[in-house]
Amino acid sequence: MKKCLIIGGGIAGLTSAAYLSKAGIQVEIIESSPKLGGRAYSFKDNITGTVIDNGQHILMGCYIETLKFIKMIKAEDNLIYQKKLCINFLKPQFQIFQLKSIRLFYPLNLILGLLRYNAIKFSERIKILSLLIKIPFYSVKKLQNLSVNDWLIKEKQSEDIRKAFWDIIAVGTLNCNTKDASSVYFLHILKKIFFSGHSSAKIILPAYGLTETFCNHAEKFIIDYDGTISFSENIISLKSNNDTITELVSSKRNISDFDYVISSVPIVELVKFFPGILKLKEILNFSSIVSVHIWLNDNNLEKTFFALIGSKVHWIFNHGSHLTIVISDANELINMSSDKIFSFVINEIEFYTPLKKETVKHYKVIKEKRATFIPSNSIQNERPDSKTRFKNFYLAGDWINTGLPSTIESAVLSGKIAAYEIISSSNRELF
Repeated sequence: MKKCLIIGGGIAGLTSAAYLSKAGIQVEIIESSPKLGGRAYSFKDNITGTVIDNGQHILMGCYIETLKFIKMIKAEDNLIYQKKLCINFLKPQFQIFQLKSIRLFYPLNLILGLLRYNAIKFSERIKILSLLIKIPFYSVKKLQNLSVNDWLIKEKQSEDIRKAFWDIIAVGTLNCNTKDASSVYFLHILKKIFFSGHSSAKIILPAYGLTETFCNHAEKFIIDYDGTISFSENIISLKSNNDTITELVSSKRNISDFDYVISSVPIVELVKFFPGILKLKEILNFSSIVSVHIWLNDNNLEKTFFALIGSKVHWIFNHGSHLTIVISDANELINMSSDKIFSFVINEIEFYTPLKKETVKHYKVIKEKRATFIPSNSIQNERPDSKTRFKNFYLAGDWINTGLPSTIESAVLSGKIAAYEIISSSNRELF
C-alpha cells in the first residue's frame, strides 16, 4: 500500500488525508500542536465552561468543496442551514434592516430581495443591481490592477452603498480593507455567491464548536480508514535525492518509509524546512482577526447574527448565553491589550444595540495575528501550485494557487487538489 505523510492537521491537511484514505492510500498526519484544526478549532473557556471557537466561521452555500468534504466525513448534521438567505444588518440605535431572498425562482428571489433592502435608498439599490448584472460578463483583465475600492468607485458605487453592502461582503470574505484587496479575487467571490445556484448565497453556521463540528469527524473518518495522527511533533527538515524527498526529520524521529509528502502548514512554518518558497513569503502580508466572546446576565437579542453597517465591529453572533463579536481586518487592534479591545467593542455594542456594559459578567479576547493573507494584486501570479520541483512533494493550504482568497473553501480545495495529484499519479480511481 502506498503511504503519504501529511505535515499539518489543519483543514487542508484533514481534507487531503480524508480523500487519500478513501482512495486506499495510507496516511499519517504529523501535527506540531496537540490538536487538529489549525486556525479553526474550539476549546473550553476556563471561567464559564463554555465551548468557544478561536474565531467564528461562516460558511455559504457556494462553498461547494467544503460541503462535499463535510458530507464525506458525515458531519453535515453539525451545520445549521438557512432555508433562504437572510442577513440582519444593524445601524446605530438598533435599526434593523433585512436583506433576504423571497419566494421566487432563482435569481429573481435575490434580485427582488435586494430591491427591498431599505438600509439604503431605492436608487442606490438599483446601482447595486446594475453592477451585479455585469458580474458574470466582467473581464478579469480589466480588473487586473484595480483594488476593490477602485473598482467600486469606478462603477459609481457611493460611500453609502459601499458601507451598507459591498464593504460587509468584501471585508467578511477577504479579511482586509477594500483599498488593499484585489478586485479579481472579489469578482471570483461575487460570482460564487450570486451566480452559482439558488443555494449559493445562503448562510451556513456550525451548530457546535469547530473542533466538534469538523475536526472530530475528520479524525474518526481517517482513523476508520487505518490512518494515523501524530501530535506535538515538529518537522525540522526535509532530505532529498535529486527530484525526490527521501526523508523527514522531526523533533521525535527520522522518517523514510513513505511514498508521498503533502505540506499543509502555513507558509511561515513551511519556510523553516522548505526554503525554496521564500520569494512568496517576502511579498505575502497578513491580516488579523480579533474575536471577543462576551457572557451576559441578560441577553434580549433575538436574531442569530447581525452585520454592522459603518462599524469596525463587523459581526455579532448570538449564542444565547454569550455573544461572539468578530472584527475582521483587525491589524489596528491586534497589539492593543484585551481590556482596551473589550472597551472598544462594548462601546460599539452599546451604540448599535440595546445591550449595556452592566450586563456583562465575563469576556474573553482571542487574537489571530496571521489569520489570513491579504489577497492583493501583487500576489495574484505568485501563489504556487500544489506540485513542487520534487515529484513526490505537494503543497496544500489556503495560500496556494486555488484562485480563492484565504477561506475554509480555499483550504479544503487545496487539500483536495493535492490528494488528487497523488491519487492520479498512483493510478488510483478518482471519485
